[in-house]
Amino acid sequence: MIRSVIAALAVLSFGLAVMNTYWAYYLLTTLGASPTAFGVIMGVGGGGSLAGALLAPRITGRFGVGRTIITGFAASPLAQVPLLLAGPGRGWQIALAATLAVQLFWATAAGVSQRSLRQILCDPRFQGRMQAASTTVTAGSRPLAAATAGALAMLLDVRTVLAVGATLQTIPMLLLLASPVRTLRAMPTPPDTKPVPPAREGTP
Repeated sequence: MIRSVIAALAVLSFGLAVMNTYWAYYLLTTLGASPTAFGVIMGVGGGGSLAGALLAPRITGRFGVGRTIITGFAASPLAQVPLLLAGPGRGWQIALAATLAVQLFWATAAGVSQRSLRQILCDPRFQGRMQAASTTVTAGSRPLAAATAGALAMLLDVRTVLAVGATLQTIPMLLLLASPVRTLRAMPTPPDTKPVPPAREGTP
């Protein structure tokens, strides 16, 4: 289950990084958003993220841990559809701000849930190793994703590059639907772990 979640995180991070390479550029140039409008869109999205963090326990209690995590991953590619269809104008800017707020609301609620799940399932002795592996494959893939986006932009237009990043974000949801996360209703009971006795002097 931990492996499935980390694999989904890695692919999602890559897809988001491909989009984020040109996201601000696309809004400020092709869609004609002013710096003020761009800041407002980001601020509204941040408000959605804060709400998701505060309401995460209630959401998981009502919908279940598995559904909350999968919904958070599913919301990311769906939230890119308005961006790919958007044009210049205040109406589209309002729509993009609302969409970003919903996306970050579910992303944060799912993030709280999946981190708690991984910490519960992982043996306390390997918490650092597990988190280090997760950080390496998620954050470590972003420079490669940015380079990939740059290479694609040499062959395709920016909107198509954004579409490629959005399509990649559908894969994590499929990984989770095929994993035990799909049927998880409540947080599992932490596994029993026995402390490892210290090695005697002179033993390997």
